[in-house]
Amino acid sequence: MIVIPRISQATKSNCPPDYEGLIFNLMRPRSAESYHCMPYSHIPKVFTLGPAGTFSDQAARQVCSNFDAIHYTKNFNEAIVRVAETPHSVAVVPIENSVAGTVTQIQDALVSEELIILDEFPMRIRYALLANAPLQQVTQFFAHEQAYGQTLQYTARHLCSADHIYTRSNTDSATQFFSTSEQRIPQAAIIPINLVEEHQDFVVAQDIQDYPNNTTRFVVVRKREDKEQLDFMQRKTSLFIEFETDRAGLLYEMLSIFNAYRINLCRLESRPSKRIPWSYVFFVDLYNNQESQRCLSDLEHSGFRTKILGCYDSLPRM
Repeated sequence: MIVIPRISQATKSNCPPDYEGLIFNLMRPRSAESYHCMPYSHIPKVFTLGPAGTFSDQAARQVCSNFDAIHYTKNFNEAIVRVAETPHSVAVVPIENSVAGTVTQIQDALVSEELIILDEFPMRIRYALLANAPLQQVTQFFAHEQAYGQTLQYTARHLCSADHIYTRSNTDSATQFFSTSEQRIPQAAIIPINLVEEHQDFVVAQDIQDYPNNTTRFVVVRKREDKEQLDFMQRKTSLFIEFETDRAGLLYEMLSIFNAYRINLCRLESRPSKRIPWSYVFFVDLYNNQESQRCLSDLEHSGFRTKILGCYDSLPRM
């Protein structure tokens, strides 16, 4: 068991003053029952995208009740690098959105930084729009790249004449909106819906995500150990698959092996290999059965190089 050190209190310095009470409410433990359901409360450092109030922060607080252990990063890549360099730490990061698709920098980093997935869990993602002027007068709006990608239909209809300013996080969008309000620029911001409660005077619309079931799959990851113990009794396995040479029927051959062992694939994606231009690799998520280990062994014997990115369960929906 790892002893929890008392680190500094989670900072709220990046949030405007009006947000302080709301962010504090987000940081409070929910109940004694939920405390015991948080499997990473013993971890001394949990890295996630900050500042307080981001969806990543909310996700981290669902699995770690020791809020002092949560360390905020400026972007997803920093969270990945820090967990790879820090012993006895984990990172909570998004890996896939039901609308925008894979968060590619996270997926690629699982391979390049030698990380392994410990758990996954889905979180409902809802957005709201703040504005200080009628939308037809808005000249600029703040939005994180993920928020922008998940609200394209709304912004195309209502903010088509406004310039999009990328921000580091969804909370940063709110921070920039309020910090520049004195400049009297007609502007707007796309932010998490739970951050609008204390600013109803600026709320223009709620649930502006393109699809009502907009959901992000978060994963908990850590540095891979030298002799990693994998448990194929867990619900899912994630794989990285590459091959020596391209050839006709390659994908069919790979899928035939999964089919022979009655393995159900829940995700299959090709990505650039990063080693050879115009060469590709596969990322696969599958549901385990009693034949999973034999199936992976057969893949290796058939000329496919596989790397297991994690055997893990799915935590309850947040």
